[in-house]
Amino acid sequence: MNFKSLWGMLIISATLAIAPIVTASEFGASLETAQWHLDPSPLECRLWQQVPNYGEVVFLLQSGKNLQFYIESERAAIFNGEAEIKVIAPQWRTGVRDKSIATVKLKKGTRPLVLKDKWANRFLDELYEGMNPAIVLSGWHKDKKLRVDVSPVNFQDAYAGYLSCVAGLFPSNFDELRHSTLNFRTDKWRIRGSLLKRLDLLVRYIELDAEIEHIYVDGYADNEGRRGHNWELSRLRARAVQRYLEHNGVDPSMITMRYHGETRPLVRNSNKSNKAKNRRVYVQLVKTEVWNQKA
Repeated sequence: MNFKSLWGMLIISATLAIAPIVTASEFGASLETAQWHLDPSPLECRLWQQVPNYGEVVFLLQSGKNLQFYIESERAAIFNGEAEIKVIAPQWRTGVRDKSIATVKLKKGTRPLVLKDKWANRFLDELYEGMNPAIVLSGWHKDKKLRVDVSPVNFQDAYAGYLSCVAGLFPSNFDELRHSTLNFRTDKWRIRGSLLKRLDLLVRYIELDAEIEHIYVDGYADNEGRRGHNWELSRLRARAVQRYLEHNGVDPSMITMRYHGETRPLVRNSNKSNKAKNRRVYVQLVKTEVWNQKA
């Protein structure tokens, strides 16, 4: 062996000696402790499993939204990166091979991984078949990987309850209902037709969502006719909506009713179509945390 070859081998050996060794820690519930829990309500179905010494894995389906799966870590991830999504075959499934099905982005924080509808439903299917989904992700140190196993033990019983919860979910969510515009015909203020359907939906939702703190009801008019008449018309419209809510069980102390006549048009009163948009009552639902975030 010549001097140059020997020197090259020494350099390679030194490089390998100082290269970081990437290690992996595995987290998952044992056969004896694995348990699925269901938190059902008319507004969301939360199916979750405790992962000892790591946190939780969660399937969440909220009313009016798509299913998502996420992992909740007790320690915040401090690195961005990627996670490998795998499906591990249990030992009793002889002849079934493990498979890597996707690579997804990770985020910093206590919820580093969120999978949307497609992969969340894939996870549900794999668990129902007795397979073991797993996520290999960056750890709390740059040179370390973590593997979080999602156990299928006791899954099917919880899944039956989950399906029952899904069947009973309310058809809409807060984001869809928080801003509701009710349009009226010219010189009319009574609650009829499609306005009844929207208000009934609001009443039912307000009854279910305990986080709603306040409801603002604002009446408006177009610029047809006398200004004083339009002030009164906007008041009658807002008052009709307020009374409908109260008559159907909404606490009157939650409601603030206001009216603005023709002074705050949504669009210019330049044609019939625009005027139809300005003949309205605007209903806003407010939650405490939303209000605090704005403040």
